[in-house]
Amino acid sequence: MSELSLYIHIPLCKSKCNYCNFYSIPLVKLKKTYSLNFTELYREFLIKEIGLNVKKYHLENARIKSIYFGGGTPSVMPSVFFSGLMEFMGKNFKITGDAEITTEINPESCDLEKLYELKMLGFNRLSIGAQSFDDGVLKTAGRIHNKKDIYRAVNNAKKAGFSNISLDLIIGLPGQTKNIFLDDINNILDISPEHISAYMLSIEEGSLFYKIYNDKNSFPAHKSPEFIDEEKITDYYIILCEILNKQFYGHYEISNFAKNGYESRHNINYWNRGEYLGLGPSASSFLKLENGKEIRKTNVPDLEKYIRNISRDNCKEESSRIKKRNSGQNKNDGDFAEILTENDKINEEIFLSLRTSSGIDEKILRELAGNEIIDRFIKEGLMQNFKDNISLTIRGMLLSSEIFARIMMV
Repeated sequence: MSELSLYIHIPLCKSKCNYCNFYSIPLVKLKKTYSLNFTELYREFLIKEIGLNVKKYHLENARIKSIYFGGGTPSVMPSVFFSGLMEFMGKNFKITGDAEITTEINPESCDLEKLYELKMLGFNRLSIGAQSFDDGVLKTAGRIHNKKDIYRAVNNAKKAGFSNISLDLIIGLPGQTKNIFLDDINNILDISPEHISAYMLSIEEGSLFYKIYNDKNSFPAHKSPEFIDEEKITDYYIILCEILNKQFYGHYEISNFAKNGYESRHNINYWNRGEYLGLGPSASSFLKLENGKEIRKTNVPDLEKYIRNISRDNCKEESSRIKKRNSGQNKNDGDFAEILTENDKINEEIFLSLRTSSGIDEKILRELAGNEIIDRFIKEGLMQNFKDNISLTIRGMLLSSEIFARIMMV
């Protein structure tokens, strides 16, 4: 193994956002469960998990090119948590001098002192969860910051020396009219971050929005948010793409835009099928084994089970942990791992490459999917030729799930 990215999941948040289905625990609930210092406890288990993976997958000589702290809300953790963990990772991995080190952070958590501390620890990129600049929309979404907090967060980040800032935006939040969305875009352009991630709202199982949307009888109309239809969300996305293109933001992946040279190296590694190690509950990994096989694995999305697994030195032989696809076994019962088949690898190559603006080699795609279907997508304006590659158009990106389903190997 030559290069590796690290993802560290922080499963804590001040409060659960109404659209969120990622694994996280509100701080109030956590304090009822853990009487000891959770910061020290969780860092201890992350360090132990690193040691187990280094030994098992022979990662001693891996060069770390990116580190990403996600959640949940990593910024709820004190600086001492990050310093201890960064020190341990520095001793156990070869972190490159130009490594991209990112943490997600919420606007209300961006106090200047904490940002200075993160910068001193080696963090050089921030992903700020703005989501919207409309206070009413933010409140409906369950966010606890407001527009002023976003501007204050960015200003503090710049004062602390951060020159690589990404803002998150959600397209289609309840109550987000066209005028509100245009105002969101104008505010983003006013801030002029180096990077923008814009995700179309998906009402996912496990979120409060999902419960409201699918059980309207339990939520009176006057208390239910005004969900936006898919057609409007599509229109908003196209508007955003067109405006950002004129402002010289490269649309380098379906949901991501960046000024030249500020593309997220951590995410690019995902889309290029580079290796990465995920740490913490619900974190996923992709590793290429010495025997030539490739493995994807996901930690159990449950903090107590995660701690129990690590406590038991739960690093069994891979053959005993591989779950057969469609076996009916629930991932929540434990960690999950699978060895990729050749078809899996091909499908991933197609799926991940077509998410990016560079696309996939045209000759390879035609060999895999056939000329007829590719020519049809080009004729329908869903795909486009670029040099020797084929990529999705904006319309194609909007229909990417359907396109992937049509061309991927069974």
